[in-house]
Amino acid sequence: MKLWLLHPMAVHFPVALLCTGFALHARALWKGGGEWTGPASRWLLWLGTLAAWATLGLGLLAEKTAPHVPSAWEVLEEHEVLAYWTCAAFTAVSAAAWALLRKGDAAPRWGRAALTVLWLVGLGVLFETAEHGGELVYEHNMGTKASAE
Repeated sequence: MKLWLLHPMAVHFPVALLCTGFALHARALWKGGGEWTGPASRWLLWLGTLAAWATLGLGLLAEKTAPHVPSAWEVLEEHEVLAYWTCAAFTAVSAAAWALLRKGDAAPRWGRAALTVLWLVGLGVLFETAEHGGELVYEHNMGTKASAE
């Protein structure tokens, strides 16, 4: 099995999990959300973070097999760097969520606000990473039959 071929499929999991997790986090903050939204948000965050790291690994494998498209290499390098930043950001968000969970009712009030800001920063980096990936495919034909010709 050519594992690097899973990268285009895998990229959708961190985006879906982390965006949905943030939506539940925001709902829990603003509307109370019920008892399930907080735990569901954290689980989506942790699963999304793991999915982001797995996707990065698959992307590194895919990079080794990518066709030589000179116009794309700068974008590819930026995409890779942004992917590392995305994983680091959501690892930090995951750690902060874990720390707040461990503190329970003793968690500082500003902790949720700080977690929300960290999550938004992570989503911003995630979207920029995805934009670069889309540019590689749609503007430079990376990973398509056109790039092999």
